[in-house]
Amino acid sequence: MTSKTTQGQEGRDKAVADMFVMMDEKLTGELLPQNVQAAHEMIRMGGISLPQVKAAMQYTCLDPNVCEEWEFLDLLKEMDRRYYLVQDFRWEFSMLDVDATDTITEAQARWFMQSVHGEQFSWQRWESFTKSRPAPGTKVSFAEIEVDLCNIPCRTDVLLEVEEEKRKREEAERKKRLEQEKRKRMKEKLEQDKQKLLEEQKRIQEEKDRIAKENKQKDDLAKTKAAEAQRIKEAEAEALRREEEEKKQREEERERHRREKEENDRRKIEEEEKLEKLRQEAEEKRRKAEEEAKDIEATAEAAAKEEADAEHAAREAVELRKRAQDSKSKKELEEKEAEALRRQKEMKEKKIRANLKVAIKKRKRVPLKTGVDEFKKAKLEDYDGDVPVAEQLLKLASAKDRLNNAMDARQVKQLEEAMKFVKTNGFEQDMQPEMIEANNLLLRLRRLERIRAEILELKQSTVAEIRSYSAPPVIVQSVMVGTFLLLGHAEKETKEWKKVQALVGKTGKEGLKRRCLEYDPASLLTKMDIANRAKEKMAAFELDDVRDVSAGAATFYLWASNMIEEAEMMDAQKERDSKSRMDDVL
Repeated sequence: MTSKTTQGQEGRDKAVADMFVMMDEKLTGELLPQNVQAAHEMIRMGGISLPQVKAAMQYTCLDPNVCEEWEFLDLLKEMDRRYYLVQDFRWEFSMLDVDATDTITEAQARWFMQSVHGEQFSWQRWESFTKSRPAPGTKVSFAEIEVDLCNIPCRTDVLLEVEEEKRKREEAERKKRLEQEKRKRMKEKLEQDKQKLLEEQKRIQEEKDRIAKENKQKDDLAKTKAAEAQRIKEAEAEALRREEEEKKQREEERERHRREKEENDRRKIEEEEKLEKLRQEAEEKRRKAEEEAKDIEATAEAAAKEEADAEHAAREAVELRKRAQDSKSKKELEEKEAEALRRQKEMKEKKIRANLKVAIKKRKRVPLKTGVDEFKKAKLEDYDGDVPVAEQLLKLASAKDRLNNAMDARQVKQLEEAMKFVKTNGFEQDMQPEMIEANNLLLRLRRLERIRAEILELKQSTVAEIRSYSAPPVIVQSVMVGTFLLLGHAEKETKEWKKVQALVGKTGKEGLKRRCLEYDPASLLTKMDIANRAKEKMAAFELDDVRDVSAGAATFYLWASNMIEEAEMMDAQKERDSKSRMDDVL
């Protein structure tokens, strides 16, 4: 068996050697790829493609371009391997070529390659293949991939590819880093050069600017002197113009205030005259009602007398009936008693009606209330409609009380509500004098609120400015003396300015602003001599005169003047209110 195997190998080797000699026509001892392809076609029908031959020579020959005799057998074996693989791969390729175009997509080709080579599939080699194609992205023919499919992949090659890729990446990163460092150095150098250039330019510019500045200063100095002279001239002219304008404005303001004061005085006189006329008309109406009430009072008195007489007659009839013996006398006396009681009731009703009419005529609260109560208690028929009239008069009296109470309280909101009540209930016509007085009071109270707001907004620096005078203008001293007289200080306390300064400088509860805000002009009603003295102190000056000297003093002048005026108004009205309320009570 061993001798037969040996003989077979010797025969095979001789046949291979003979074939090599036959193909080596030039007797060089080497075969080219075309010679090797022709030799293989003699063994296997159709053979393999020239690229496959060259790939096989890459694997088996020392020199991939030629094959020596001792390499020829191994090369034929490798070509045989490729021959059979091509047969299998071509069949699998045709399975992917569903369109029968003898081509497949790149994605299918890659999958084909991966399935053949498995873990040894090289992405780098695949990318190199796709980039080297004449038309990347187009379909792939079998001839393009048959060699790579048959090549035996090597894990070492894959690892080498990975290492090579890593080396290239590191090399690229190193180059990139070096390039960045180089650019950074160049940039720093450029920045340094630029900085030096800028510094030099700045130095040159600064020198130019210095020279230009010196020249400009010389020119400006000359211009400034000329401009200053012109400015002084214009300022003097402007000051003169402003002074004339302010003087004119002050005069116009004084004239306006004078006209306003005259108009206010005229309105006050007209209102007083109207009030007086309304009072006289009311008094005349009251007297006329009193005269008309006298006849009704006589009727009421007569009815009361007849009622008393009837009551007396009824009592006598009762006494006589008790003593009567026969039935006829008793019956007569009973009829007499019934007639007397009827007459008594009739006279009582007549008296109640007459008393209610008298109360309506006189418009007195107590008689009105009593008359309405008696009328309702007696359950009389109101033929003349006297009860609604009396009740309306009682409501009118209530509205008057509410208005008078609000005027006494001197609170804006309470007074507004009371006046609204009068208007809502339709008493405005019946209470004309009272409504005019209430409206005047409301205007005064609102004015006082505005003055208090001005006091509240007065800055401490403005008050300090008044205190800072060592020798104050007469007008300022007079105003402050009048102010402190109203606040309760004796005149001797305010004769010396230092004492006034001390009073102005107090703070807290004794502070000037706080005392003015809490001041009630009603406190002057028992001290009208003090109000008159303070008024005398400030009588020589107008508000505009004070304002021209000191804004702070002007505020206190306005406050003091209004407190005095309000006290005078309250004092003048005091007697009228007292008399009117007494009449209402009676």
